[in-house]
Amino acid sequence: MKKLVLMTVCLLTVYGHVYAQGNNKIIVKVDRINSADGTINVALFNSEKDFLNKAFMSKVKKANTGELEFEFEDVPNGEYTISIYHDENENGELDKNFIGIPDEPYGVSREGRSMFGPPNYDDAKFILANENAKLIISLD
Repeated sequence: MKKLVLMTVCLLTVYGHVYAQGNNKIIVKVDRINSADGTINVALFNSEKDFLNKAFMSKVKKANTGELEFEFEDVPNGEYTISIYHDENENGELDKNFIGIPDEPYGVSREGRSMFGPPNYDDAKFILANENAKLIISLD
């Protein structure tokens, strides 16, 4: 009997630990894709320090007009942002003009764009805690 109780406690502890970490899914619907040229690049960031520099997870799909959907699975609980750009010329980067304004369509979670300069992390962040998330992000 003692062994059964001990095994039950151990299993509940392991299950509780796994559940607390989260096994979430993020579905990202990208809309306002105006061209089938190039690729749509979606990056998931998990810290302000890495925002727009080093993605936690990323996905790329061939572009098509209209909309595309991306899924990130097994995402731990935490704070995240998403950045998307339409790499129309497939050079692997968001092209910008001589003063740094993007020449290719892009979008950010929670429409966290800045009037001047790059998107603001605090405006784009969202919290994931033991639930799936579905975001719609428009390219402009």
